[in-house]
Amino acid sequence: MAMGNDRREALRALAEAIAATLARGVPQDQDTLDTVLAALGDPDEPGKMDIRAALALLAADPEASEHASLAALLLSPGPSVLRGLEPALALADLRADEALALAERVVERLAGDQERALVLLSALLPDGSRAELYASADGLRAFVRRLRPEATAPAELRGIIARRFTPELGAELGVILRHCRLGWTPGHVFFLGTLLERAEPRADDLLGLLAWAAGFLEDVDAEHGSSSGSAPGRPPDLRGKLAARRQALLSQLRQAEFMEEALGRGNYETLMSQGLRFAHVHGPDVRDQLAFLERVTRLALGLAGEALDGVIVRDLGRAEDAEELLRLLPGLDDQGEG
Repeated sequence: MAMGNDRREALRALAEAIAATLARGVPQDQDTLDTVLAALGDPDEPGKMDIRAALALLAADPEASEHASLAALLLSPGPSVLRGLEPALALADLRADEALALAERVVERLAGDQERALVLLSALLPDGSRAELYASADGLRAFVRRLRPEATAPAELRGIIARRFTPELGAELGVILRHCRLGWTPGHVFFLGTLLERAEPRADDLLGLLAWAAGFLEDVDAEHGSSSGSAPGRPPDLRGKLAARRQALLSQLRQAEFMEEALGRGNYETLMSQGLRFAHVHGPDVRDQLAFLERVTRLALGLAGEALDGVIVRDLGRAEDAEELLRLLPGLDDQGEG
């Protein structure tokens, strides 16, 4: 596909920005370094090898099969890199074929015409120091792929973000949209666009809300695509899906509250001996998920959670002991009565 001068310039500028970012060094978090140390260190003498020795071992033979996955882990764009490059990625707004060309330009800038040469970069360690990090041409291409340059959010959403939010917050929102794996449909754009238009920058957890909403749409798409009863071309019923998700979360929350109450009257071993069985449900996480759902529903649909079709809230009562609790719990799966 022919590329106009403006597109070539955008591609060139983005390749320069990525190459410059890599040349400055690749930030590493402690979890990544711990993984490298665990893989390369002596299991009989944990803690003996330090990270510089581990990176030197990788640098000595970075293309060895047992080192390849660790080298890829170290050469991955972390949150700060994703945020820093998002404005340039959004401005370029590349297509899939252009993303392939971008990777080749980055390789050319850092490795020249030495396809099999290793490029010496720096790993930026959490303490502010540097260590050598070698990258192959394929490793550089993989780094560019993980940036997902072809997955820029639709212009309508980018316009709302640019108009309503600070550049710093806008970059973080752009990263969420770039990496959410949604196939953009008019319904997706309308739903998320409405959320972004109505959200309160100072009051709402914008990052949490957008991540939750995008994840919800991904789940709906996966379910809708695999449903044999879905009519071709018919969009999913988001209101109904939100109602079902809300009901499931309310059920989980009741389980968590019952468990918290039961544990308040006895220890876990005693309850197990009495026949009480629970899947692990973490109450605070469920409450957070429910709060996101309620706010997303209010922003995107203009509805309170209770107004969703098909929502049933049931009071199962209180249990004074484990046996009584067991008698109440089967009602959680019975949504048709009461």
